[in-house]
Amino acid sequence: MLESLQVLRAIAALMVVVFHLGAPLQRLGLEAPWPQSGAAGVDIFFVLSGFLMLVTTYKRDGYTGSFYHKRLVRIVPLYWIVTTASLALLLLAPQLVKSGKAEAWHIIASYLFLPARHPVLGTLEPLVVPGWTLNYEMFFYLLWGIALLLPQERRVVGVGVVIAALAVLGFAAPSGNPFFAFYTSSIMLEFVFGLGLGLWYLNGAPIPRGWGFVLIGCGFISLLSQGDVPPETRMLRWGVPAAMVVAGALVLERARPVPRVAVLALLGDASYSLYLVHGMVLSAVGQVFVRLAPSLPLSGPALYIACGVAAVGAAMVISVLVHLAVERPLLRVMSGRRATPGKVTAERPG
Repeated sequence: MLESLQVLRAIAALMVVVFHLGAPLQRLGLEAPWPQSGAAGVDIFFVLSGFLMLVTTYKRDGYTGSFYHKRLVRIVPLYWIVTTASLALLLLAPQLVKSGKAEAWHIIASYLFLPARHPVLGTLEPLVVPGWTLNYEMFFYLLWGIALLLPQERRVVGVGVVIAALAVLGFAAPSGNPFFAFYTSSIMLEFVFGLGLGLWYLNGAPIPRGWGFVLIGCGFISLLSQGDVPPETRMLRWGVPAAMVVAGALVLERARPVPRVAVLALLGDASYSLYLVHGMVLSAVGQVFVRLAPSLPLSGPALYIACGVAAVGAAMVISVLVHLAVERPLLRVMSGRRATPGKVTAERPG
């Protein structure tokens, strides 16, 4: 039980929520540029995924089938539910969807975790826009499941070489083809960072606890101070600091178990639900504020702050409810066992 990683899950998910808060605030009238660094929460998730996949499958042989089953059970059902809800909203009430359009291949690709250009945004994002990260996650799970067929000492090297080769190919021969561009992105090297941290955590020498705070502090300062970064340098400018943050948390865990904070642990448990549903919640709250703004005794910064607090608060509350009422029961039924809240294992999404 690594409580520090639960806290990181909560923080990373909230970073992404705050990043996406910019859109509804701009529809409300905000003209100031919105900070882009919250998107780096995704990079923390990718490093966490690499770490967790290694430590939860370490020295397990003949585990590929079980690994794939657990990953599918953990990721797919809730994602398909949220995707179906988004599709229903798009078809039945298109006026409520500010950046959506029904296009057959885009819809199919969204369910299959395949990259496809968004018909409105033009980016490689599915119906549930944050789901682009799950497309990378599923590809990494595919590679890691194959690597589990190899001897333990060759797994990290094997996956690392494949991902590095894809990144080099993408750099050397860039292409506008969605599949090629997506799967040759250097952002996937962040999973390899996590694998390396997993090896260190299981086999490496301990590091003095104080360095954990240094790594976390320097990592977050770097992440939050850079603003937006271009895709070709994201792995260095956000991926490396994200790895520093995760490394710092692991240094603290190895030195002394991090105490459990109930609220953060619950939000960490619900981070997958928060990640998937926050877009719809932020949009809904934003539209309510746009309609009510003329009659509210607020304007300017006060109005934006009220909308932001209400939207983020609603996203947190609804995601916890979805986690407790939908996600956890689904996991319990489909995995054939009782889900254990608060435990950071392969059953938790990265």
